[in-house]
Amino acid sequence: MPDGFPAQQKDNEMDRQAMPQQDTANGTVLTLRAHGFTAQLATVGATLVSLDYGGRPLVRAFDPHGARPVFSGAILAPWPNRVIDGAYHWEGQELQLPITEPERGHALHGLVADTSFEITGRRGSSAQLRTVIVPNPGYPYEVQLVIDYRLEAGGLRTIATATNLGQGTAPFAWGSHAYLVAPGKKADEWTFTLPAGKVQLTDGARLLPKEVVEVSGTELDFRTPKPIGDLFIDHAYTSLAADADGSFSASITDTKGLGSQITWDEACPWVQIHTADRDDPALDRTGLAIEPMTCPPGGFNSGQDVIALAPGASHEASWLIGPVQPR
Repeated sequence: MPDGFPAQQKDNEMDRQAMPQQDTANGTVLTLRAHGFTAQLATVGATLVSLDYGGRPLVRAFDPHGARPVFSGAILAPWPNRVIDGAYHWEGQELQLPITEPERGHALHGLVADTSFEITGRRGSSAQLRTVIVPNPGYPYEVQLVIDYRLEAGGLRTIATATNLGQGTAPFAWGSHAYLVAPGKKADEWTFTLPAGKVQLTDGARLLPKEVVEVSGTELDFRTPKPIGDLFIDHAYTSLAADADGSFSASITDTKGLGSQITWDEACPWVQIHTADRDDPALDRTGLAIEPMTCPPGGFNSGQDVIALAPGASHEASWLIGPVQPR
């Protein structure tokens, strides 16, 4: 490198060399390495493609050169889960979103899962991705999203920050869509732990949200670790019991106590759990979706826990995916 090359540019060049990238069907894929972890990120959807610890997968990975399956690893915004019928009311407006889940007739998982994010920062152990939701008829608001990925001693931390760049107060909610894994072939073999006291029931094939009930006495109670077995789960949980530091966590493990966990902050009082039941054998129950969310399914319809993001205001949520080791 020639003399007189600015120090910062030298640092950035070293960072680029330390963090391989490739162009794929899911945009540019970046590789992060630190603390025994290797993570791959794709710019389309600010997606987590893979995460390993010492060579052991912590999430269900996919080949970024092909289609991303069932929202694996995508950032969900400005809403997670479903807007029922794609229709909602906000500040006197009746708004209609495109129906992106035609088999159920809903607007699914926000507006940015297929958006190409810009790389705005990168180092060997971290990356920052950015996009702006532009106003459209179903969501007439301008919201910037910045996603920071950082490998720490405990795992891969995601810090998601939304900022309202427009003039009106925007409805907003976050979600993530990682499928966690433990050693073994299927969720049926894993033990699941989720300290949640309530669960939202659903109605019929359209999964319409119903009442929120106590988990006590139901098969959906995982406050005490227990095997998933052949139980079907596609439910949102709440009334989460916090850890000593105020965060929430859920984990899956095999019979030896090896597995993965996700820990998230109080910005997300809801978590969607799905056993990934699919017709495709490669996907069927081969991961457990554990999705921290700031609002429940149908939140845009009910208004429950939807963030009113004022002009110029920001909202941040954070979660960490890491390993579980035998004690």
